[in-house]
Amino acid sequence: MTKTGESTAERPGLLTAEEVLIMLKELLLYYLEELKDARNAGEDSFLYGEQTAYTECLELVRLWERAAEHGIDFDIEKRYPL
Repeated sequence: MTKTGESTAERPGLLTAEEVLIMLKELLLYYLEELKDARNAGEDSFLYGEQTAYTECLELVRLWERAAEHGIDFDIEKRYPL
């Protein structure tokens, strides 16, 4: 149910919290993989800030009770060192 009492079925296009977390996880991992090479190439501090923000967001998603089931069962900072 939403704040107004409507279910997501009554409001097409809305996703469940789990669907949003899965999409967010996939997007963050994609961005971090893209930025991994930028850091090695000596890119600017803006990209480093971006990588830091994505890493912190992924660490929050890792607190999700079903994170391991969806592939976030690794040490994020070891895989994506800052």
